Amino acid sequence: MDIKKLQEAYKAKLAEAKALAGGDVTPEVSEKINGLLGQADELKVQIDMGNRLADAEGYAAQSMGTKAAHHGWREAGPDEGMPAVDYDSWREVKVGPNTFRVNVPEAVTGKAYASAFEAYLRKGRGELGPQDRKTLSAGQDSAGGFLIPEDFHVEIIKKTAAMATIRANARVAQTSRDMAKWPKVTWTTDDKYTSGARMTWTGESPASATAHRVTDPVFGLITVPVHTAMASLPLTNDLLEDSAFDMIGLGSELLGEAFALGENDAFINGSGIGRPMGILTEVDEDAGPDSVASGGAATLTSDGLIDLAYALPPQYEGNAKWFMNKSTEKAIRKLMGTTSGEYEWPVVSNVGALGAVGSSLLGFPIVREQFVGDVTTSGYPIIFGDLRGYLVLDRVGLSIQRLDELYAETNITVLLARRRVGGQLIAPHMVKVQKVATS
Repeated sequence: MDIKKLQEAYKAKLAEAKALAGGDVTPEVSEKINGLLGQADELKVQIDMGNRLADAEGYAAQSMGTKAAHHGWREAGPDEGMPAVDYDSWREVKVGPNTFRVNVPEAVTGKAYASAFEAYLRKGRGELGPQDRKTLSAGQDSAGGFLIPEDFHVEIIKKTAAMATIRANARVAQTSRDMAKWPKVTWTTDDKYTSGARMTWTGESPASATAHRVTDPVFGLITVPVHTAMASLPLTNDLLEDSAFDMIGLGSELLGEAFALGENDAFINGSGIGRPMGILTEVDEDAGPDSVASGGAATLTSDGLIDLAYALPPQYEGNAKWFMNKSTEKAIRKLMGTTSGEYEWPVVSNVGALGAVGSSLLGFPIVREQFVGDVTTSGYPIIFGDLRGYLVLDRVGLSIQRLDELYAETNITVLLARRRVGGQLIAPHMVKVQKVATS
């Protein structure tokens, strides 16, 4: 078996396939490329087999004795095989006119090691106590340090995810189709009535048969589509086999977190194209919430917050809440009166001047939502109202599949997550938005 010729043939097949791929890849060309790659794979198998046979022949030619299977030589990496070193604990040793700097393993710099070593020099190993013996063994890998594992805690330290608040405050419905429709009564004239139907004081004898008919209700239809979202997490099989953690459980937790926050972001900022329609995407449009100016070109003002709170019709105040990120809340807390010089939103405490963070503003609860934007010119940093006017439409809940076979040849298992969900503000009159603008 001439390995060199096989390698040359392998390179030729790859070059031929690469040349075909450089032009228009028609179905016929694609078939030729796949054929060439298949022939290249066959050559690769022969090359690997030849290399293994050569290794085996070399092993068999060695003198019989204690031998380890040869897996091929390679250059050692930087500091590979070296003990852990405390780089702040260099030692200088003078040998004649020369001075040498020596690294000291971290294990021998422990407090107990110095006294144990001194006892060893004074009395010898036979007079050492059990604790001193352990200390010396730990300090020297070859004397037992390799048998003492590091203190490894089975707990992953990671950031805490932001809270997903929209689903918890919105109206949630189920569907068995790719979209759902709701009939609605169309009425935009005022916030008192829900339609154009009115009563008329006709008296005992109406002036005409239609004297009591003012305006008939106008009906419409709301359509909420369902969208599909996916995510995958590849894990090597070696990691699944050797890890001290439940990697499947951890991966499922991370994917669940990604979906909860991803849909929450879409419920607020989504474009409606291939994903839910966000609350802030259609501000001041027919299907979106109305905005209320903050009163400052790039800032919030106390008057603007009051205007926002009072722009919401009173019938929706029972479940109304403020939705803003923590940076916006801080900006509001720092608002000061122009004459008093005191904070408009004081922190009241029985002890000292600073107390716990307030949980309400103008009598309405505050929800910290980190996916709502910051205070910027023409931005929308605050959503206020009853979020039951936003509909979350679930078709298929979060499902996670474990794919063992798809990438088996590359030693990888994939966790594939999928969800089908829609979202849309179906009652925009129940929500108002603060816009950072003078008017």
